[in-house]
Amino acid sequence: MDEVMLRWLVIGLLLYGLGTALREGWLEVQWGRLLHDAGLTFIDPDQPLKLDQIPQLSPERSAPGSP
Repeated sequence: MDEVMLRWLVIGLLLYGLGTALREGWLEVQWGRLLHDAGLTFIDPDQPLKLDQIPQLSPERSAPGSP
């Protein structure tokens, strides 16, 4: 039982540290490179990512029921 609690404590501390590092700017996530590596090849990994470049998040996309 003590090992399980210790494991949860370590996981919690790691998540807290990661969240703090992202919030304070110690870590930076390059979303363009991440999405390009994930297979979205239409995203240029060297350019800043704008949300309207992603078709699923684009405000111009048509409603599901319209042709």
